Amino acid sequence: MLDKTLKEADSSYRAHKPFMSFVMTTSNHRPYDYPDGRIDIPSHTGRDGAVKYSDYAIGEFIKKAKEKPWFKNTIFVIVADHCASSAGKTEIPLDKYHIPLIIYAPEILKPQVIDKVASQIDIMPTLFSMLNWSYKSKFYGSDILSPSFKERALIGTYQKLGLYKENKLMVLSPTKKMKSYEVVEQGLYETKYKETEIDESFKAEIIGYYQGASTIHKKRADRYESE
Repeated sequence: MLDKTLKEADSSYRAHKPFMSFVMTTSNHRPYDYPDGRIDIPSHTGRDGAVKYSDYAIGEFIKKAKEKPWFKNTIFVIVADHCASSAGKTEIPLDKYHIPLIIYAPEILKPQVIDKVASQIDIMPTLFSMLNWSYKSKFYGSDILSPSFKERALIGTYQKLGLYKENKLMVLSPTKKMKSYEVVEQGLYETKYKETEIDESFKAEIIGYYQGASTIHKKRADRYESE
């Protein structure tokens, strides 16, 4: 798939057309199938092998891309969708939602490490800021690099919706249920929590995020249907 991406990029470059490729791997999903002989874990043996193969494939992709004439003018964004599991005592354990984001363009961007709490919705505003683009948008996210950026993370499953900020986590569940937690200890593989009383301002904020997005989406859909 990544080799195909290189071919498409070459084709666009030869035609003098700007290009953007959106590529999704499936390292977290069965059957964990990949070519033999690339890594030291046999195919079909589990998630660890699929993840290691994805890492290998991305490395090979970048190595080949460096030889292309379009490389120096291209930005690569590598980000995870989610971690392998979302089960836990809070039903949205923070350590299972800690994902990497790498924005790579050695000819354009200076290396730096950003350790702010943020969400996937912040990627595009941040990227556009790096490109010094002036634009109008209705992004729910914000530029992570802005001095005014307020750290928070919006996380969720198919039924649970969460907001994490300032060491607090609130979770909304179906039938208007909600729970609030204080993060006592946060590690890479385990996070410890203490259930707390519902903070009304925090409650209003999380409902505002999700209900606001839902309302805007519904009104937009209704408008398109009427048109």
